[in-house]
Amino acid sequence: MTQNDRYYMIFVVVAVLVLDLAATFVFLKVIA
Repeated sequence: MTQNDRYYMIFVVVAVLVLDLAATFVFLKVIA
């Protein structure tokens, strides 16, 4: 695994976490 692959994996994980938080926030706003 190269350095770029490692950065890409980290970027994907962070992006998924951010999207998950955003989706949860929107969901709570909708049902509130």
